[in-house]
Amino acid sequence: MKNFFVKLFAAMKAHKGRTIAISVTAFVLICAIVTVCCLSAFLFNRFATGYVPSDTALAEINNNPANQYKRVVIIGVDGVGDFFGKIYTPNFDKMFSQKTIGTTEIKASITYRGVAVYPTISCENWSSMFHGVRPVYHGFLFRDTNQRVEAGEHSKNEDKYPSFMAQFLAQKQNGKVLSVCTWRGVNNGIIENDARITKYNSYVADVYQFLKNYNQTTKISENIMTVVDESEQPTVSTTIRDDIPGIEGQLYDYLSEQVKLYGYADETIEMRDAMTMQRIISETVSDPDKYQIAYMHLDQVDHAGHSYGYGKPAYSNAVSRVDMLIGRLYDAYEAAGMLEDTLFVLCTDHGHRLPGGHKNHGKNTSLEVNVTFAIAGKTVKQGTPGKYINTDLAPIVAYALGVKADKDWQGRVPYDMFSTLS
Repeated sequence: MKNFFVKLFAAMKAHKGRTIAISVTAFVLICAIVTVCCLSAFLFNRFATGYVPSDTALAEINNNPANQYKRVVIIGVDGVGDFFGKIYTPNFDKMFSQKTIGTTEIKASITYRGVAVYPTISCENWSSMFHGVRPVYHGFLFRDTNQRVEAGEHSKNEDKYPSFMAQFLAQKQNGKVLSVCTWRGVNNGIIENDARITKYNSYVADVYQFLKNYNQTTKISENIMTVVDESEQPTVSTTIRDDIPGIEGQLYDYLSEQVKLYGYADETIEMRDAMTMQRIISETVSDPDKYQIAYMHLDQVDHAGHSYGYGKPAYSNAVSRVDMLIGRLYDAYEAAGMLEDTLFVLCTDHGHRLPGGHKNHGKNTSLEVNVTFAIAGKTVKQGTPGKYINTDLAPIVAYALGVKADKDWQGRVPYDMFSTLS
């Protein structure tokens, strides 16, 4: 072996010029290969493919009542990644399945290989999902982004890249939007402030007040002082109804049992998620025509991912609890006869790595990048859609409501997602 290296170095010294040229060429090739691989992983994979619906395609919705929805309900589940495809979730399966309701055929399109934008952090991804562009465009990138939106900072590019909510309100003058979030960052900094967007954040105080003011006879809890902005101070008195047919009394029973077990500690974030879901159900079922977009942010899966890691028992349990909440939504809408004219969407920002920890997402591993996207409604095409990226949420919701996409959105409506678009 020693003689081999002696001869090799002697040959390299004798052909010094050729050796340098070969070394430089090899170095350049290696750099080029590494660059292409990195661009493929971090950039090329994030370019959307699909439709930019034309005016003619939108007219097929706006001029045809059979293709119109009274509302779009968006279930945002933070940190679940692709895990809905790896666990028993009967209510998710029920909501996102092919079925006939009355005379209306409902179909579902599901993928567990959607693509999160990079970095796989909540602010970057929810901002891209709402505003239809990658993080470098909406401007929230790398530096304490979650904390900034929690504190009420909005993107400096918010006017240039409006959210699908703002785009909807600009084109539908009588439209109204509801957003209820367990993680306050979405309401405080990602969604625009507008008089026609009603925002609620769920805190432990809401749970306490709901139980304290609950009327066992009417199953209604009044005078709940609710936080609605970044002040984190109670700013409005609201009513939460637990008398909804199909799920009557379930919230009170669930929260009472949780408090017996855990008290009001902030770690029991599943109680806050339950309040988030109940407010969505209460507001929309009580007045079915009030809101055309209803968005919720559920946060317990992300908390379990940080505390324990992807796929651990506590993580699986959190997904199961979210599935239970999905079941409440479905049962309430079914009892109210609201399934036929509702488009259901379930989306997520990112997944998690193993083990748990504060920074166990943000990189580019498959567990963090692969995300679930599911959609069900009368205009949906049954099966698996074409490539879905998180920037696609904005044009998907806009198209379903007959709204023209913003010209600067980078997201697209994926192929094979809607039967009305080809």
